Amino acid sequence: MLKILVFKKRTLYIALAIFIILIIGILVLVMSGSDETFSETMKYAYKTISAEQAKVLLDKNSDITVFDIRDEEEYIKSHLPSATQLTYKELKKKLDYYDKDSIYMIYGKDDKKSAKAAEMMANNGFSKIYMLNGGIEKWPYELE
Repeated sequence: MLKILVFKKRTLYIALAIFIILIIGILVLVMSGSDETFSETMKYAYKTISAEQAKVLLDKNSDITVFDIRDEEEYIKSHLPSATQLTYKELKKKLDYYDKDSIYMIYGKDDKKSAKAAEMMANNGFSKIYMLNGGIEKWPYELE
């Protein structure tokens, strides 16, 4: 009979220890919450937008800077109105010339290079970057 009580007491202690560990774990998770804002805890991010959203963005923001990161030959054939041709390498070299608080839209032939350029700008503190989803091939509006 004594052996059964010891075993039950031991099981009770194990259960109690597990319960205490769970409570401590929950408290640590709840109390580790931070009051920091998104921009303080993470690098800036760019936003991928559709052609329709990009058209509205361009229409409502006359001061937006649009980067076409394709090569010059492709740019000459056609480009978005008011776009500036600048390859990824050129953009990387000239980042210091641009205002980090201005609005920028980036597009290329497809998403691969434009996403790379947008990410590079975001990682360098630019806060208002938009990337045209699908590149110029998804642009249904007027081109120059």
